[in-house]
Amino acid sequence: MQQTQLQPMNKQETTTEMHEQDLTTGPIRKQIWSLAWPMMLSIFFYTLYNLVDAYWVSKISAEAIAAVSISQIALFLMISLGFGITVGSGVVMAMHIGAKNIKEAERVLGQSFVLAAIAGIIFTIIALIFRNQLLTASGAYGLIFEPARQYLTITAAGSVFFFMLITVMFAFNAQGDTFTLTKLFAISTFINAVLDPIMIFGLLGIPALGISGAAIATVISQAVFIVIALKSLSHPRRRIRFHFYNLSFKWESVKKVLDIGVPAAITQVIYPVGVAALTLITSSVFFEPGAVAFSLGFRVEFFAFLPAVGFGFGAMAIIGQSIGAGNMTRANEAFKKGLTYGVVGAAVLGIIVAIFARAVTNIFTNDPVVTQYTIYYMRSVALTYGFLAASLVEASVFQAIGKSWPGFWIVFIRFIVISIPLAYLFTRVFDFSIISVWISIVVGNIVSAIVGYFWITHKLNKLDVKEVPVYT
Repeated sequence: MQQTQLQPMNKQETTTEMHEQDLTTGPIRKQIWSLAWPMMLSIFFYTLYNLVDAYWVSKISAEAIAAVSISQIALFLMISLGFGITVGSGVVMAMHIGAKNIKEAERVLGQSFVLAAIAGIIFTIIALIFRNQLLTASGAYGLIFEPARQYLTITAAGSVFFFMLITVMFAFNAQGDTFTLTKLFAISTFINAVLDPIMIFGLLGIPALGISGAAIATVISQAVFIVIALKSLSHPRRRIRFHFYNLSFKWESVKKVLDIGVPAAITQVIYPVGVAALTLITSSVFFEPGAVAFSLGFRVEFFAFLPAVGFGFGAMAIIGQSIGAGNMTRANEAFKKGLTYGVVGAAVLGIIVAIFARAVTNIFTNDPVVTQYTIYYMRSVALTYGFLAASLVEASVFQAIGKSWPGFWIVFIRFIVISIPLAYLFTRVFDFSIISVWISIVVGNIVSAIVGYFWITHKLNKLDVKEVPVYT
């Protein structure tokens, strides 16, 4: 197949009142920071969704907060599939933008929403049919099961909104406009924070809905996010615009997207499966205190994702556009800077978490056993946040160059080869304490990051720009 025909852009198209960037030229350090900090804020606001839910739900009962945490492990499958399916669209879109093929970039944007809607509908059907099994596999039992079932049912029913939300994330990132994305997340998070106490406890004439109210508040805030995002993407001054006539399929393009997206989706699915397995091992040996401690530690761990996702996505956008422009040297430099900044940022966050472990834990629980278990987690796992960030950035860069399978194997090594077998061996065979589960996670973080670094470095040094989707 011939190389995609480049379409030159006129002066008016290159200057816009939007926050899009041409990432094929200019200082990489400045660009990656300009992309990363708004993306980190966006992920922070999304994490705040969960923390706000946890805060208000904790006022109901200890079982309620455990129910939300455990049901969100099952919902992490939705997050993972959403990222996997839409990352391919974002990568291909960025490459077309770098190649100055605006018409094709806009067509991929429209197509990405169609793929997201289909994926959301399929997930909704599967999640509702197998919700009991998903929750049981995630460690829900006893008094935790029913509230977890209520929360999962509502959030799964509105999963199309979430798949659209992830599509919007990659659409803005591919254009180098993470600033607008941050504003959207801030608005959506604010709506969720306001609606949570109203829906949970019954205020302003609305009946008290309990844990179901938290789920409904989340779905509503996501719906508002989508409406505002589509309006922004349709703005006449935007270089890459959303058009309803692009809500269609072109099999050649879909194949390129799925070649990247399917292995990325499988990669992302390993994460919640791995977390669910570790939760099950922990809860089966250390019961509710162990399950709650793991869920609290896992929540705080989301902060380690901030620099990883921020600089990983920043590098992804620069690499995608640079490859579209045929500049592999620039793509390689973007990887090195993204990795360095991501690792340092996550490592610093990990040290802060370890130092203030007790204060952070006391925000969510006063139970002495849960508190001790959680502090152990934060003072061990948190110190490897830098390695966790490295593996995430490495997987993102593999996706950015259109090669998603190595990212799968990095995550596979982390969970399936190392953390899960070690956790089972330490607790079920040797009868070690809960610290051994946390140590198994630490080892998985370190080894997978090291393997990923050597793998991606080798691949980038050998990569021919003609191997990537825009040119094949």
